[in-house]
Amino acid sequence: MRIGVVTPARLARRGAYHVGNVRTQLLAAARDILAESGRGALSLRAIAERAGVAPGTVYYHYVDKAALLAGLAVDGFRQLAEAMREAYAADSGGGLRSTGAAYLNFLRDKRELYELMYEARDTGREDVAAAEGEAIAVSRGAIMADFKGLYPEDMAQDMAEAIWAWGRGIAAVGLARGADGADRGDEAVQAAVRGLTALIARA
Repeated sequence: MRIGVVTPARLARRGAYHVGNVRTQLLAAARDILAESGRGALSLRAIAERAGVAPGTVYYHYVDKAALLAGLAVDGFRQLAEAMREAYAADSGGGLRSTGAAYLNFLRDKRELYELMYEARDTGREDVAAAEGEAIAVSRGAIMADFKGLYPEDMAQDMAEAIWAWGRGIAAVGLARGADGADRGDEAVQAAVRGLTALIARA
């Protein structure tokens, strides 16, 4: 569709823009493009077009593309935190099992978003680091509940932090090996999870 063409769908989006949260609409548009077409399609012009707003509107809310991608990363970490929180509440099998499964499902379902989240995290942006901290806190609390009475609290916290770091490492291996095929990445992740489970069982 040519950018200059005004369709009923675009008019509807513009109507929502006037009354809605523009940042939310821009992030939703970016998420859709990322899921459908990958990172290469995430231009500010494409995001504006998808959201039904003028390109200048994007710059009003985000100073540049890096800032918008950081916003997408913050949103991603909050999605991850909520997914783990919901899994823990619904599963009586323990915090490590429930939050770990939610983490791996997120990685499997949203690989492009996950990769973007940690690229933004590693640039040192405080807002992205704080959002990751929210997700870590959910995981830490659930895992420490598993270890309550088995280990001193400070040791249980250290173990929970180590498991989070391990999870990030597992994800990195899965993403790297899955670059030329998702099956290889999934196999690598599952093997690493089995190894971690065995180590914890012997601790």
